Amino acid sequence: MEVYIYTMKAKEMIKENNTLREQMTPFNRSYFEDMIIAMRASRVDSIQAEVLLLDAAKHLLKEQSKGKNAKQTFGEKPEDYFKEIMNSIPARPVRSKLNYYLMIPTVALTCFFGILAIAGLLSEWISGSTGIFSKISLFTIIAVGAGSIILIELLMKWIHSLADDDAPKPKSFDIKGLGIYIGVVVIAIFAGTFLDTLFPIITISPWVSLILGLVGGGLLKFIFFKK
Repeated sequence: MEVYIYTMKAKEMIKENNTLREQMTPFNRSYFEDMIIAMRASRVDSIQAEVLLLDAAKHLLKEQSKGKNAKQTFGEKPEDYFKEIMNSIPARPVRSKLNYYLMIPTVALTCFFGILAIAGLLSEWISGSTGIFSKISLFTIIAVGAGSIILIELLMKWIHSLADDDAPKPKSFDIKGLGIYIGVVVIAIFAGTFLDTLFPIITISPWVSLILGLVGGGLLKFIFFKK
């Protein structure tokens, strides 16, 4: 919920920013869009970045009404106005990145074992046998964990390629990069059908899958999502 509210605040400020830019002269607007690109590409927190950009937009419009242009207001280079602020933000800790890449497969495997548990218990209750839900290839477990990271990275690249109406962005969507990712995924799927037979099959009861799912949920709550 906090992440959702956080995102909504940023989106609301982006929309307000877009409205203010429509009131700028072509030169001022072009200059300010370069400021936006520099700020959003920096390590500054997204909410703080949008607050700073909104303040700058309002200040520019005020000076514009007095006959001044963006260079006269902020300086020769658009990125220089926020340079001190952007340089004061420390780089993202390595631990934070490590947590991010550990969290993704943990979520995927937690859901995977949870689904196996529910499906296996239902199958046992209906037919008296767990069937395929108690036999798992080691390759499948590895593929779920590693594949989740690839999938999330693909989604993040796609999301970052989008922009709100009239919002500037550094570059257009990299269709070539997407094609390469899709190609890798397709190859992995076909390779998986062969590799699956080479890896050992593990027998896990639905109750064990349920315990693994609960343990995964506990790790997410108390390690990755702790306040």
